[in-house]
Amino acid sequence: MTASDTQFSDGQDCGQLQIDLHALADNYHHISTQTKAETAAVVKADAYGLGMQQVVAALLAAKCQTFFVAQLSEGVALRALAPNAVIYVLNGLATHTPQQFCTHRLVPCLNTLEQMARWQAHCQATKNNPAALMLDIGFNRLGLGEPALAELATQKDLFAGWQLQLIIGHLACADDAKHPMNRAQLEAFRNALAILPPAPASLANSGGVLLGQDYHFDMVRVGIALYGGIDHKNLKPVAHLRAPILQIRTLAQGETIGYAADFTAAHDMTIGIIGLGYGDGVLRQLAMRPIPSHIWVGASPAPLVGRISMDTLAIDLTNCTPTPSTGDMVELFGAHNHIATLAQSGNTNAYELLTRLGSRHKRRYV
Repeated sequence: MTASDTQFSDGQDCGQLQIDLHALADNYHHISTQTKAETAAVVKADAYGLGMQQVVAALLAAKCQTFFVAQLSEGVALRALAPNAVIYVLNGLATHTPQQFCTHRLVPCLNTLEQMARWQAHCQATKNNPAALMLDIGFNRLGLGEPALAELATQKDLFAGWQLQLIIGHLACADDAKHPMNRAQLEAFRNALAILPPAPASLANSGGVLLGQDYHFDMVRVGIALYGGIDHKNLKPVAHLRAPILQIRTLAQGETIGYAADFTAAHDMTIGIIGLGYGDGVLRQLAMRPIPSHIWVGASPAPLVGRISMDTLAIDLTNCTPTPSTGDMVELFGAHNHIATLAQSGNTNAYELLTRLGSRHKRRYV
């Protein structure tokens, strides 16, 4: 077995994450042209791992005026970045007080009758403040389901004293345009709207936008499509993750590599050791499925071999032409290897890959 090593300048032995804010803005503009509804941006989980501060600045410049986050703390951080924006908090009041939302001018998405009563009591004691109503139309996560809606139909006084600013539903299967649940949820949402006070409505997430105007209502909430996580001809990749080849090794037939020695070379081969691992958010399952995922070396795909470690992974360079050198950069996802394709090969999704990126990468915002 032979090995070649080299020294790297500071920062060059780790992942290099380039985030293209121009592509992000282009994606926002394209999505906005596909609907008559307002296009709101979902920036929870630190803008899907890409950095809320930079992403929000780019979206504000692109004329986005409404944002969604999951948690109160995210809303507080976002308010400092976007003083004039409308900010919805999807998790609702939960364990927080209504006053915490009012202090930062955040709009809670009320998920239960109890939350509605708490919000009403606060508003009646202070002033008329806006809130959204989250409906559960078959997703069975947050929101008022059929029993609560039936009870609410007999308690219309719960809407007194505060402003119902938005009614929200959530699609479960929008990524599959042919799934029958899409139409079923659309009808359930329409039925719920018929028994609620008139207010703007929002049903479509990123996948829902692609389902057509029937799903758009007054506002669409776009997340993964903004960040290039949907492989669509009119949406651009936003995140590009590359890393250097730390070492090139010759593996003889019969030798193993990595933890548990569960990869054995069927023939003599050349492998590259890459400066990425699960400590950088690269899921171990990408290399453990029957057909391993690939990393791009120049214009050639190279399969992952052996288990992914905390700081490194290995790829098969045997068939790469021209033969790469130590220090060359390879692409985990980006322009050549779409993040949605990589995610599918690892039986996951682009959401998980982006939000697990971590802090060790050297980030560069375009």
